[in-house]
Amino acid sequence: MSETYAFLFCLGLGIVSRFLYMGMTLLAKRTDILPVTVVLDTLTVCLVGGAFTLYIIFTGSVLAPYMFAALFSGYFLTYKLTSGTRSDRPKKKKKAEK
Repeated sequence: MSETYAFLFCLGLGIVSRFLYMGMTLLAKRTDILPVTVVLDTLTVCLVGGAFTLYIIFTGSVLAPYMFAALFSGYFLTYKLTSGTRSDRPKKKKKAEK
């Protein structure tokens, strides 16, 4: 059962990390200063990596490949769901057929 909890935690952490990254990206775009962007990206990595490391340490669970797969799957699933069509791209106009 502890493997199931570890899987669900890592999946949830992947989802949370995507939303955290989206928020940090919006904040970095608002400031538009490179050092701020680097600091926010580093902070995001430290928060997600720290949460993952603390979970492993405090639960005493064995580090397994499925944990990384669940973390990346949660991030990728959320990425695919949130990255739909972008409205800021110019749309291509279709040429009228003669």
